[in-house]
Amino acid sequence: MKNRILSCLLAASMTVAWLPSAAMAAETEAGTEAGTESMTEAETEQEPEFDVADYLTINDDKYKGIEVTVTKKAEVSDKDVEDEIKQEASDAGLSTQVKKGTVKDGDTVNIDYVGKKDGKAFDGGTASGADLTIGSHTFIDGFESGLIGKKVGDTVDLDLTFPENYASKDLAGQKVVFTVTINYIEGEPEVNDDLADKLSGGEYKDIDDFKKSVREKLEQDNETNYNREVYSAIFQQLLKLYPVDKYPQEFIDYYVNTSMNQLQQQAEDESETLDDMLKSVYNTDADSMKAYFKTYAEQLLQQRIILGVIAQKENITLSDDDFQSAVEGYAQQYGISVDDFLSYYSEKDIRESELENRVMEFLASKAKITETDETEIETEELEVETEAGQTEAETSSAEADTES
Repeated sequence: MKNRILSCLLAASMTVAWLPSAAMAAETEAGTEAGTESMTEAETEQEPEFDVADYLTINDDKYKGIEVTVTKKAEVSDKDVEDEIKQEASDAGLSTQVKKGTVKDGDTVNIDYVGKKDGKAFDGGTASGADLTIGSHTFIDGFESGLIGKKVGDTVDLDLTFPENYASKDLAGQKVVFTVTINYIEGEPEVNDDLADKLSGGEYKDIDDFKKSVREKLEQDNETNYNREVYSAIFQQLLKLYPVDKYPQEFIDYYVNTSMNQLQQQAEDESETLDDMLKSVYNTDADSMKAYFKTYAEQLLQQRIILGVIAQKENITLSDDDFQSAVEGYAQQYGISVDDFLSYYSEKDIRESELENRVMEFLASKAKITETDETEIETEELEVETEAGQTEAETSSAEADTES
């Protein structure tokens, strides 16, 4: 399971995703950055096998023709392409330095600053050449807003107060003065052939060709996001149609133990105890983390069991050629070799994920999908919440009347 737990399980979302997914991208990038890691004993254990048919029986075909409402697939505009190129340029450090002008909300500025309390510089309050996006709320209240309207080259004193709940007890609730010098404002580079050459590593010499490739990437991203929303909506209906009320306990135990062992390894790598790391990094304890992993394992099992049973009913399978094609596609998508990709994921994991993708594609092809604007969906959700709130209020009022 390698990077799976630490890279996606500990994320805020509890949504189960299908490959190709953002979770998979995060795992692959984490694996690429981490390089070759020594595997713990737990990671070499085999995942328990089980037959999905032992945990769920589906005697109907209501999974065909499921009705869902999703947001229309986003279109890619010329502005989207320009913005993406400019963002890539910024990430690559190819932005220009604007030495004239006035700071506005949203600008990224390069600054030097010194923070003083009672006239003396305090620890952690001094930096040179720091980049700060105005409006990001990276600094304490008043710091960023205090730079708006100031000019490049200005040096300003900001009289501020640290919040009462600030982490440092020495600074919590204290009045300080930050002396800030604005070095320059980060400017957008000209979108031309030269920029295309630099951003593509020489692959594209013509800006129009580069824009075309960026558009295709954004369109693919939109397609992936759209499919993910469709799949998620369909699966929520599947959970209602076919609730799973029993799970293979050996799988849950394996998942929880493997996850905790990985956290233990992470703590040892940081020369910390597991309890200390869980408190400082995740603001939790071991028992709560185990409960979290158990819940997530059950969600994964719901997905595997329901989709696995449907795959059996519909005779949906994955051939060796299908598997190889999928692996090559993923490796290309994430910019790594097939061998590297296979070093991050077991063949079993890939086969199961790809088979689940195919089941979802089948279900989507049979579903009745209504597309609507995002604002329409938000309005409908608000109406439902309002009606629910009114019903709850009416019920409470009726109960109160009965009691009186």
